[in-house]
Formats: sequence, structure tokens, C-alpha cells
Amino acid sequence: MSKNKEIKGFKPDTIGKIVNSLVILINYFLGLLKAGKHIEISISNGNRKIGRCMNVSLAPIVTCGNCKECKYYCYDVKACCQYENVRIARAKNTALFRYDRQLFFSQLWQKMSKKRTNKYLRFHVSGEIVDKNHFDYIVKTARLFPDFKIWTYTKMYHVVNEWIKENGGKKALPDNLSVMFSEWKGLPIVNPYHMPVFRCVYRNEKKPKMFHCPGNCDFCKVNNCGCVNGQSAYVDLH
Repeated sequence: MSKNKEIKGFKPDTIGKIVNSLVILINYFLGLLKAGKHIEISISNGNRKIGRCMNVSLAPIVTCGNCKECKYYCYDVKACCQYENVRIARAKNTALFRYDRQLFFSQLWQKMSKKRTNKYLRFHVSGEIVDKNHFDYIVKTARLFPDFKIWTYTKMYHVVNEWIKENGGKKALPDNLSVMFSEWKGLPIVNPYHMPVFRCVYRNEKKPKMFHCPGNCDFCKVNNCGCVNGQSAYVDLH
């Protein structure tokens, strides 16, 4: 576990308890799906942090393949500890995703097609890109809905790098999709295609020459800047 005097991280036993709780819930919803029950995807229309924006998430840590350094400071672990409805929503989506990805995305696309204004979508306030097939679906979503601005943050650098390599380069990514490589101390970042980077800056660090994220996506939507449009950015420790 990385030691960071700037923020108080979760203890390993807390991480273990929340992961166990999520796994139990995921298996419960998987059981319902296998029994033929209908499970509806859980989509949020925004919160204080990201503003008014559709967002769809998976379970933290459980779906994150590269979170060894950041899991002890994960804001969504805190949310899952505090709010039962958040745990349920994350587990339900993860179960649906694992059971039938096509069904998961079909439900998402159906809800997107009904959106008439404020056409913004963020993948993974919680959770991660699992593999290249998952990223294929994200790319397909952007292609199916060119009138949406879509963005996501990821530490699964190798998945995106391999997808770009196999699909002829960075130009294969839709113009309306922004994929931000999320940096974290102690986690080596591999970025041969110069993807935009999102960095968390600690209080004693020198501020980088990047766009300073104001902490609310509504600002970038209105001002046509920031992560929404694929601009490298940093955010102060929060």
C-alpha cells in the first residue's frame, strides 16, 4: 500500500469488506438474471461533481484491473461504504455487464436514444474498461450517437493502446469520444499514442502546464474545454 501523508486512505480490511459486499450483491443479481428475471441498467443523470451528465458505472475495484496504487483512496469506495443504493447500483450494472454485454449496452443505447437535450455521457464514474471487447462497445456507442459528447478516464492503458494499434492508429477513435489516461503516483503510465492525460496533483506539488479542472464537468461543457474535448488536465487533491 502506498503511503501518502496528504490524504487518509482506507485500511485493507475496509477494502476487503466493501469488495466482499459488492461480490455478494453481484452474485445475487447474476442469480436473478440466470433465473430469467429482468434487470434494468442503472444510469445516473449527474451529481454535484460531474454536473448534469448521463453516466454509467461498474463496481469499483472489482472491475478495476490496474488499481493497486489507487484503491485505498478511491472516492467511489467511500460512496459504496456510505450509501447502500450506490452499492446496489454498481453491483446491478456489473452483474448485467457480466451476464450479457450486448444487453447491457442495448439498454444504455435505448436510454440515450430518448435523450433530447444535454447530450453528454461519461463512462465509469466508478469501475473500469475491462478488456478490448468492452472498449469496442464504448467506441461503438460513440459511433452510434455522434451527437453525444462521450468521455471516460482509464488506468487500463494497455487495453486502449492495443485497441489503437489493432485498429490502425489513434484516428480510428471517433471524434466525439475522449479517452483520458488517468495518472496516479506509483503507477507507471504507458502512453505511446499521446492520449490526453488526467492527473491528480497533491498540495506540495508544482502545478503542471495543463488545463486546471474546476471539479465540475458542467464548466467544460459550457466552455467547450477540458476532458470533455480530450484536453490533458489536472485536478487538485480532493
